[in-house]
Amino acid sequence: MDEKTADIQPVLRALQVLEALNLHKVTPLAVLHDLTGLPKSTLVRLLDTLIAGGYAERVSRLAGYALTERVLQLSGGFHHADKIVEASRPFLSALTAQHKWPLALATPDDDVMLVRFSTRAESPFASDKEYLGRRVPMLLSALGRAYFSFCAEDECETLMKLMRSSRARRNAMAKDERAVARLVTQIRERGFATTSPAPGDTLAGFAVPVMKDGRPLAAITLRYYGSVMNEAEAAQRFLVPMQDAAKAIAAGV
Repeated sequence: MDEKTADIQPVLRALQVLEALNLHKVTPLAVLHDLTGLPKSTLVRLLDTLIAGGYAERVSRLAGYALTERVLQLSGGFHHADKIVEASRPFLSALTAQHKWPLALATPDDDVMLVRFSTRAESPFASDKEYLGRRVPMLLSALGRAYFSFCAEDECETLMKLMRSSRARRNAMAKDERAVARLVTQIRERGFATTSPAPGDTLAGFAVPVMKDGRPLAAITLRYYGSVMNEAEAAQRFLVPMQDAAKAIAAGV
């Protein structure tokens, strides 16, 4: 390890601990060890530093550690989390509190959807790792399908051109215009989108668009285990609450 690398290692480790603490309201030292892979002695030193700086606090020896409000200052210069993200927080958190499943909001980013907000840390059933900040496929994910299917014609054409010109496997469906048209028709008729089935994937997404003035601004999704309920059951339980939340989010933008 050269001198430059050695100098930045403590900073990178401290950021790693901050990210791990952000996954739960309160995190025991043993869980932080599992999440980061760092020795417990190193974790204690880093946590003491974060506590001294006001970014973390020790709740108790048994419960572990938690972030403080000071960490919000670290995102003060980050403007990409726009109004719609802030508007979504109370409504998605309320849905998770009521139904227990994790929810997320995503907005388009070129030919994918970028997850901007997630209630993963608030759900007892969350199993997705690092869902926040994930880039999910436009035509395979529930989020992408919900957004794309309600796009105006001009935006739809632009997205299709981006995907058809891509060599990424996630965009292969864009080359089959009839299949895409059938998918869009089905989603518009039902009012919701679901994740494209993938071998070995135990989680499913159930998503609706956030519409404003006839155009989608974003999409919200609820993540659940396919073994717990099927698509029809998910629609019966969650479609109306999620559509109501989407309308409330749009009204707050």
